[in-house]
Amino acid sequence: MRRNILAVVAAFIVVAGCAGTGDSGRARPVAVERMYVFNCGESTVQDMSRWTPGVNVGKPGAFSANCYLIRHAKGWMMWDTGINDNVATMPKGFQRGKLSPHYILRKPLRFALSEIGVDPEKIEHVAFSHTHGDHVGNGNLFTGATLYIQQAEYDIAFGAEAASKWNFEVTSYDKLRASKTVKLNGDHDVFGDGSVVVIATPGHTPGHQSLLVRLPKTGSVILSGDMVHLQDNWTQRRVPSFNFDVAESRRSMEKVAAIMQKTGAKLWINHDKAQSDAIAKAPQYVE
Repeated sequence: MRRNILAVVAAFIVVAGCAGTGDSGRARPVAVERMYVFNCGESTVQDMSRWTPGVNVGKPGAFSANCYLIRHAKGWMMWDTGINDNVATMPKGFQRGKLSPHYILRKPLRFALSEIGVDPEKIEHVAFSHTHGDHVGNGNLFTGATLYIQQAEYDIAFGAEAASKWNFEVTSYDKLRASKTVKLNGDHDVFGDGSVVVIATPGHTPGHQSLLVRLPKTGSVILSGDMVHLQDNWTQRRVPSFNFDVAESRRSMEKVAAIMQKTGAKLWINHDKAQSDAIAKAPQYVE
């Protein structure tokens, strides 16, 4: 495992370095131009201890849910698609069960995209951290895009038992079954220049993945998905017991920590509302 982590880090450093300067020492154009961060929903829970085992027992809490649109020199890439747009029409929001998060959505993703002049059909690349409903809720908007997904996640997303086990999620992205799909078994450099790299981080789900994005001014950031839910969970290496594989989750956290240490990347935790509130949201963008 340690050897694999170091190999990933070394490959990223080499490719990223090559992308930044040429043999003459002159800077080349930055591959990622900007990234839009969308508020793709919020949720509240009555007992945070489900996500923070051992602490916050009986205490309510709130989560953010973001979507990310990356403008690369070779085209647009969507990372996660948030809570289904239909929730915006529900005055009381949506809650699947008593213990489930209560979701609200203030603005449909398709409207947010139109405000920045981007047609979902023109987005060439799409990927999800994993196939839970608050991350794949609008997947069917991007049927013209190439889908990047770990083989293990593809199997639970589109396999024989998908409809019965993941019904709410499946109806949000089922049309992507017919899309061009790149099935992954590990890390993947999307554009071949080190600027956008899928990092395999299994544990929360069998094929969970995170995304490293090399921004021109902000520097490198890692979009966590649900590899970790909160900053304190990250600090304490705390893992919810409902994860698919708790031990694998911790190994993925250590893998990301090693990449951060070697590259200087910052961790953007998707569901940490306090951190999310400090990040500029579309129509503003991050460079």
